[in-house]
Amino acid sequence: MSDRKSMEKQSLRARLAERYGAAGGKETVVLHGVAGATVYGCQRIVTYSPSEICLQVGRRRLSVLGRGLYCASFTAGTVKVEGCVAGVNWSGREADGC
Repeated sequence: MSDRKSMEKQSLRARLAERYGAAGGKETVVLHGVAGATVYGCQRIVTYSPSEICLQVGRRRLSVLGRGLYCASFTAGTVKVEGCVAGVNWSGREADGC
C-alpha cells in the first residue's frame, strides 16, 4: 500500500473515531446492517464463538449475537465483528442506567 493511501486510511479512521465518540473514551457501537458491527472502546474479548462474541467495553459487557460471527480485527480498542448479526445486548451495572 502506498504511503498516501496509508495516510488517507489513518485519517479516515481518526475522523470516524472522533465522530462516533471513541476519541473521548466513550464506548460506541456502529452496526453495519446485519453484516457486522464495529465497537470502539473495547478492552478485551471475553468469550468467542460463531453465535456470540462477548466484549468488555468500559464497565459493561457487550454481546454481539448472530451466526457465523468472527472478529475481523482488534486494534487499539476497536473491534470489528463480521458475520450475520441478529442483535446486540449490553449487560453490567451501567447497562440499565442509560
